[in-house]
Amino acid sequence: MPQLDKIIVFTQIFWLFLIFSFLYSLLTHYFFPIFLKSLKSRRLIIEVNSVETENLSAQFEKKQASLNQALIRNLVVVENHLLRELNCLKSLNVNSSVITVDEKISQASQSSMLYCSQHLFDLIPFYLKWTA
Repeated sequence: MPQLDKIIVFTQIFWLFLIFSFLYSLLTHYFFPIFLKSLKSRRLIIEVNSVETENLSAQFEKKQASLNQALIRNLVVVENHLLRELNCLKSLNVNSSVITVDEKISQASQSSMLYCSQHLFDLIPFYLKWTA
């Protein structure tokens, strides 16, 4: 049987080994390092992007916290100013229609200050416009 002839089997094994070793050396020495470099560069790009994203989000949160504090501080100043003005108007006995309008405005602002505290400000999203 020609399939089991020893002469044919040895030549086939020889060529198989030769072609396999050539392809293996070609892949390991030329293509595999290129593939590893691309994987490593992608991983480094992802790490750099994640660090930059974390830095930007930390800056955003810091600016948002300072903006919230400034808003709260300024709203307290406005509330105090309106209450002082209302007290001054009541003490001066100014026209009653002006007093009622100012009284209603001050009551509305006082109610909004009392009930729209930090809890409501936390629900309001503030977005900064990034310029690049």
